[in-house]
Amino acid sequence: MKIKLLGSGDEVGKSCLIVSDKSKGVVLDCGVKLQPEPPTYPRVAGEDINALILSHAHLDHSGAVPTLYRKNKIPAFMNDVTFELALLLIKDSMKVGQKQGYGVPYSKNDLKRFVKSAKIVNYHEKFSAGNFRCSLYPSGHIPGSSSVMLQGSKKVFYTSDIQTLESHLLNPCKLPDKVDTLVIESTYSYKSHPPREIEEKKLVAAVEEALAREEAALIPVFAVGRAQEILLILSDYAGKISLDGMAKGASEIIMSYPRYLKEPEKLRKVLKKVNFVRSQKDREDALKRNPIIISSAGMLGGGPAISYLRSIRKRPESKVLFCGFLVEESPGRNLIETKIFKTAEEQFDVHCDVQRFEMSAHADRSGLFKIIEKTRPETVVCVHGEHCRDFAKEISSRFSINAFAPKDGEEIRV
Repeated sequence: MKIKLLGSGDEVGKSCLIVSDKSKGVVLDCGVKLQPEPPTYPRVAGEDINALILSHAHLDHSGAVPTLYRKNKIPAFMNDVTFELALLLIKDSMKVGQKQGYGVPYSKNDLKRFVKSAKIVNYHEKFSAGNFRCSLYPSGHIPGSSSVMLQGSKKVFYTSDIQTLESHLLNPCKLPDKVDTLVIESTYSYKSHPPREIEEKKLVAAVEEALAREEAALIPVFAVGRAQEILLILSDYAGKISLDGMAKGASEIIMSYPRYLKEPEKLRKVLKKVNFVRSQKDREDALKRNPIIISSAGMLGGGPAISYLRSIRKRPESKVLFCGFLVEESPGRNLIETKIFKTAEEQFDVHCDVQRFEMSAHADRSGLFKIIEKTRPETVVCVHGEHCRDFAKEISSRFSINAFAPKDGEEIRV
């Protein structure tokens, strides 16, 4: 068996790999790296592939999927909510690409071919792809997110993005007992998260402080997963929340598939109370009437969050509160480090109180080690992290097993 990495080698972004057994290859995810602009895509042309399995909807895993359908007619396996959310995000990324002038490397017809090729499967349902018997496991990252088991001449388990701890929105991941090869995400391989309840209390306190001063609290979020989690954390303040950007449509889709949520009724109740921003007038009114602004994009690479930031940038008692991962060179990361908002189109100083809270939907280093201990692999392949090589060395030393951190384009025999 062979594993070829086409993206996410020693970086977070454009996740894509091919697992092959007896010359038949299955693509696991095909994402885009959005920051820094212009976006970059995996090089999939010329690869011999027989199927796609999509783990979840986030664009760094799904955003390049239509490129597979320019010259291929292959089945695409995923669960139902992942299919709906991926379509929402991919269509939006096409609009953004057109607006920004860099476009996307696929056509509307490529996207249509992907839609026609979609095969919906449930968690733990067995299906065939290439020379593998496959199944999806809940990964605890966002609604519908999956880890993937491939059983060929050996067992390969791809964690994709995974969380070992429960959140307000989701139950934790499910894991198999024994695999031959583990392909593991490494986003937070280098650090441990602080206790979640402490970070949540800090976030609530920051929001309360802004409200007490009649100031805004802007919370840039990923539309899928993080927006809904923050809504649950701030449920006591639902009447003062404005929900804007892709988070509106994503929330509506997620509530159509309540079985993926830990307590769907709690989210349903919150969504009934929040203010959905549907027009420019709503946006202008939001800062006055519903000043807790939850809006995409999570890294401030686009979306209405930038408009709100422009409006409050000179107000030192307003707050900008980050609650998710920020890739290097993203506008959000730069804002935290320099208090300057900078994109290709504009740059300005921000005088607001800018804070960051660690409430990740990714496992930290202790969680990743627990995954390795549970699955007992003979070989580990580290992907999706800025410290993959260091993590591979640590795994090899700690567990006395083979561990690799391939570069993009590199192939490993397992």
